[in-house]
Order: sequence, then structure tokens, then C-alpha cells
Amino acid sequence: MRLGKEASVIHEIKVEDILVPNPRKRRQKEFAEIVESISSIGLKRPITVCIKEASPRGASYSLVCGEGRLKAFILLGQIRIPAVVIDVPEDERFIRGLVENIARRAIKPHELLREVVST
Repeated sequence: MRLGKEASVIHEIKVEDILVPNPRKRRQKEFAEIVESISSIGLKRPITVCIKEASPRGASYSLVCGEGRLKAFILLGQIRIPAVVIDVPEDERFIRGLVENIARRAIKPHELLREVVST
């Protein structure tokens, strides 16, 4: 895997400017825990995005990692979210998102297959 140009700077990005390329269904219990955690103690880890070309929605960023955190911010009525902006090829974006999901929880084989097939 080639390392892309990355900035360790955290930006405050409007949630409406972020496109989620492959939205997934969330388990309500897990999502409620994310919302409660962010509401109580704040965001512990920024989301990861890349700059996107103009799209029909007008989004200027594409989400790489952190869909649950982004949706929680939206549900909590937040306008901006802390994000790290990276510049990596599309295939690496997918791998990064998958790696983060696997590292965060024990992923079931059928879930892994669904993630791979959906791209």
C-alpha cells in the first residue's frame, strides 16, 4: 500500500459538505452508544475525508473513515465536524475504511464480504 500525502492538521468541516460514498446500515444499539459518547465527552477521534471533485450534491469532501461519528454529529445538530483531510487513491481509501472497521470491532466474515462486494 502506497502512502499518500497526509496532513496531521485537523480541520473543522461542514457536515453538509461531506459525501458518504457507501452508506451502510448501522445497528441501532451501537449507533446510540456513539451518539451518547459524543454527546457526553465529545469526539475522541476526528473523521477522515479526502477532497472530492464537484458532485451533484455539491459536496466537496468524500468520507473515508467515520460514518457513525458523522451521522452522530448530524443527529446532535452539529454544523461542523473535526476531520483529517488526506490525499490518497480511491482503492486506498476503501482499504483504510475497512481496516478501521476491523480494528474497531470483531467483523463477521459475511460483513467483510458485503463491504468488499459493495465497492
